[in-house]
Amino acid sequence: MSFADAVRTELSQITLKRPCCRKALTYGLLLGATVDGQKQIRARYGNEISATLATQMIHAIYGKEPLEQRSGACGHRYWDLSFSAPSFYKTLRWLEGGTLSLVSLVDLDCEGCRSAFLRGLFLATGTVNDPHKAFHLEILGSENAVPLLEEFLTLCGYPPRKIRRPKGIGLYYKDSATVEELLTLMGAQTVIFEIINSRIEREIRNNENRATNCVAKNIEKTISASSRQMDAINLLMERGKLEKLPENVRTTAMIRYRNPDATLDELARLHEPPISKSGLNHRLQRILQEAEDL
Repeated sequence: MSFADAVRTELSQITLKRPCCRKALTYGLLLGATVDGQKQIRARYGNEISATLATQMIHAIYGKEPLEQRSGACGHRYWDLSFSAPSFYKTLRWLEGGTLSLVSLVDLDCEGCRSAFLRGLFLATGTVNDPHKAFHLEILGSENAVPLLEEFLTLCGYPPRKIRRPKGIGLYYKDSATVEELLTLMGAQTVIFEIINSRIEREIRNNENRATNCVAKNIEKTISASSRQMDAINLLMERGKLEKLPENVRTTAMIRYRNPDATLDELARLHEPPISKSGLNHRLQRILQEAEDL
């Protein structure tokens, strides 16, 4: 079972006690439906979980047992439901005409209705990625439904980003915190822990990568600095200039010459007695300057 199906399974098993919430869920499930010339309402679902719940809700709200037809092959299977319900037929006609208001679909003052409506929308046309791969939650809407869906999601505090798809417009989110909050609002309490765990794992992995990159960068800087210092020392030795430098500078030059891979801390401790890093830096800069003057 895919992660998206695991989410759908959990959401489909939530029991609603209030009639207004059951109605909001049904509207969410059917908002992407179409109507034909015989006033038949037709709804298509890409998974059996959502189709089964839609059948149950249509029977509970409208007292009708929808006709189900299955089509497509494995991976592209569809469940088509058709039924007649004059009241919802009018709702879809209003949606097509652009005169449908959000308050006619869901009681915005009822948190249960908002949650149920969002749950229905997701079950009908939504999808969510496995959080171990990428954070992405999307709800697909028709041209007519998108303004209503965008208004609803914005009122809930989650204004979506939009992308055009072959079958409509996708309203999507890629932020991990927003995906968590939306699934929590829908009622997916179990799978949310998997998302939180995956986010923590990703943060740990990113911190490890940053630490590794930092170490690699420091090593690169150390090697580059050591190489320049070795070149300077070799040049001073070839020109007979090294022995003319102060004794403490010559001492540092020979310690570096014998320990080309040592860090500054290690070089400072190799002196007798050990010297500070600032003192070591001062002597190394003198060596570089003398070589540059040549």
